[in-house]
Amino acid sequence: MDDFSGDDPQVPLVRPFLEHRRAVRPAHEDDGEVALTGVRAYTMTGGRAHAAVHLEFETMLQTTAAGREALTAMKFERADILALARNEPLSVAELSARLHVPIGVVRVVAADLLAEGMLEAFQPSANVADDVLLITRLIAGVRAL
Repeated sequence: MDDFSGDDPQVPLVRPFLEHRRAVRPAHEDDGEVALTGVRAYTMTGGRAHAAVHLEFETMLQTTAAGREALTAMKFERADILALARNEPLSVAELSARLHVPIGVVRVVAADLLAEGMLEAFQPSANVADDVLLITRLIAGVRAL
């Protein structure tokens, strides 16, 4: 029988998409904390794929007074979302981009925070196509590019 050792680079990997001895890299190093990549989305959401409240990509979220008070007791993505949305309203998509996590994770966690009163949501206008002021600003912004 062949002796397949894990140290031989010539041995084909069973799962080529997994790197052999892949090191866990820090995602960001803010305030001395290091967030590790490779955490599965289902661990961030407690195994849930759908939120109790449907949040669109463009839904704006802002931390409430209760959320600011509870911020020091929160951990992980919950604390990150509350901290980012503390000073200004941010969209679900923008939170996902800034946290470098899937948008589904932000939707589930943010929906939990909404239900607990830690966040407040501002839904986008239902008839965006009818909003002349928005369309005018959008055209001006594209021209400025």
